[in-house]
Amino acid sequence: MQAAKSLVSRNYNYAKYHYNSVFGRVTYNWDQKYILNGTFRRDGSSRFGPGKRFGNFGAVGAAWLFTNEKFVANNVRFLSFGKLRASYGTSGNDQIGDYQYLDTWSPTSFPYSTTALSVTRVYNPNYNWEVNKKAEVALELGFLKDRILFTTSYYNNRSGNQLVGITLSPQSGFSSYIGNLP
Repeated sequence: MQAAKSLVSRNYNYAKYHYNSVFGRVTYNWDQKYILNGTFRRDGSSRFGPGKRFGNFGAVGAAWLFTNEKFVANNVRFLSFGKLRASYGTSGNDQIGDYQYLDTWSPTSFPYSTTALSVTRVYNPNYNWEVNKKAEVALELGFLKDRILFTTSYYNNRSGNQLVGITLSPQSGFSSYIGNLP
């Protein structure tokens, strides 16, 4: 090395990210009063290890347009629109870095110019999709031929199977690894 005119170190970084998704939806409207719908997704991401790349997610919803009922339409004249609706569904999250399930190695220098490789990240092919569960109940009202609109909603969002850094014992040589927190 001392005889070389110049020493050039080159870094090469390459990341390949793929995301696939299939989506389906079914809606049923009965008598312009009762509405049911369902959705299904199958998502695939290259950010997870083999066997964990695909996740299934879905949602169901129902609505009742109660102003289309005769007893409301005939008796409550100032109410031009009224709908009560509810839904529940799940979605996935893959917002982590590429190749996080793989172990990584870095060069280390020791005294007397000895170079070696050491592990810098733990291999974990078992982590998978973070799942977000969402529920909603809402009431929509229209007054005076929909000149005044009122909507109120209640939401409940919960995350499960979260992708986090899980603390390891110092004896392992690592402070943490990426995994799912139930």
